[in-house]
Amino acid sequence: MKKASVLLGIGILSLLLLSFAGKPECEKSKENQQELNTIADLQNNFVNEMYLTLNTEPVNIDEITFIEIEEEIDLGFNTADYLPIGFNAYQGMDFTIDDIDFTDDEEIDLGFDTSVYLPKGFNAYVGMEIELEEVIADLDIDDLLYLLEEEEIDLGFDTAKYLPEGFDAYAK
Repeated sequence: MKKASVLLGIGILSLLLLSFAGKPECEKSKENQQELNTIADLQNNFVNEMYLTLNTEPVNIDEITFIEIEEEIDLGFNTADYLPIGFNAYQGMDFTIDDIDFTDDEEIDLGFDTSVYLPKGFNAYVGMEIELEEVIADLDIDDLLYLLEEEEIDLGFDTAKYLPEGFDAYAK
């Protein structure tokens, strides 16, 4: 009886294995391949267009029109009703080029004396003498670019308490 059940089990197992007909390619892989071919064609068009764009003549910066969009903020009430008559927020804020501090007085301590590694009498500023008045006379205040340092904003509470466990904003 034991031999008969083993033979019967082997027979059923072999029938199951033989009944599965294999296909040379999966239908999903054909769809994926078509999508990949489409994406590759789009990328090729972009690369070809990029090469055409790179071979063009340079553009004069004066020919570029810059449109600055001023976004108006609606607070839901008129702020002029709460200000004194003739109020000017910019009064006394006359700005001149002399008001800008061009020097950064912050010293960096490297933990060792750098003069030991420099030649005797080394001066990094030799040959860099300029007349400040000439530079200021040629300088236009509209040409200055002022970069703000990014600040960390403290909201006064821990945002992690309001997010799901294991939340990672930088995860893909």
